[in-house]
Amino acid sequence: MSRNNSERENILNLYITLCNKQALEDIVSEEINAIQLEKYYQGSKIDVYAETEQGKFLFVENQIKPTDKAHFESIQKLILKAPDNSIVIWGAVSFSNNFLETVAELVSSINYKRIEFYAVEINPNLLEILDELNQLHIIKVIDNLPRLQGIDTYTTTFDKYVSSCQHRTPNNEYEGYVRKSVRERTNECIVRELRSKIKYPLFFREKRTMDINKLRYGAGRTAIDFELYFADRKQNAFVTCQFTNETTDIFKLICAKKSIFEEKIDKQVIVDENNMRLYTLVEQYEHKFDKIDQLVDLMDKYIFYLSNYTFYLNKPSQKEMWEQHPEGLLE
Repeated sequence: MSRNNSERENILNLYITLCNKQALEDIVSEEINAIQLEKYYQGSKIDVYAETEQGKFLFVENQIKPTDKAHFESIQKLILKAPDNSIVIWGAVSFSNNFLETVAELVSSINYKRIEFYAVEINPNLLEILDELNQLHIIKVIDNLPRLQGIDTYTTTFDKYVSSCQHRTPNNEYEGYVRKSVRERTNECIVRELRSKIKYPLFFREKRTMDINKLRYGAGRTAIDFELYFADRKQNAFVTCQFTNETTDIFKLICAKKSIFEEKIDKQVIVDENNMRLYTLVEQYEHKFDKIDQLVDLMDKYIFYLSNYTFYLNKPSQKEMWEQHPEGLLE
């Protein structure tokens, strides 16, 4: 993975979502459920979202550095957007008193909804391990998340503010029956299978919508994606690695290794030069879930054998990452 703060934050948020929801429960003194990574809410992406046992909405923003203006402004917007009966947690290595004073004034001025705000300090002892995890190959990260266990995620609750709104029966904006399309239900099933069978961190990020004809996940660069189609407009089912003109060199290199790739996955790989993609069809299946199993298996193989190239080819970390995952080389 890359070595910047955002990736370390992504690893921390992944760890909390998959392994350590207790860190949040300790802050709010309630059990939480329905925890999600990178939840989209009113056009904003929330690091971690959950709901408490008592029906409160929990929004978490973490930063692996001292508080800054960008995160401060995001927290202000989140407090204003959050529904009644919400908890907002801001985690950082250290806090600016000026920022917290402004947040305190904002929260205390709200009289039309109940908001609880917590400023919590991220344990600096996590940073060295996060650095080490950030230097792992992308498919090695989830297996190594338990290395963070045994160290408290947050050292202390630095401050807490509560809005001036009197307690009232919460108006749960998610109540009521929502009719989902067949495509939404199918995609939700596919995502559950991807998460349960493939250790790829990007699968745990929430989608803006599930009512789409393809599930797309980043492949390490802005111009490459892994995509899974349960049924395109011609009712074809397939997994693809999609490129653009910005990544022509990687596309051509993998195309040159097409026969090796086919041998590795024991499937035909089709090169679509016009659309700059490689894809493999799922053609025979007895029923829906058999089709899903085959698509998930294909996605696993595409990530296993192509991630060395899509993430690391021609980058300074190429040699190190390829040594971590030699089984994925097309040689």
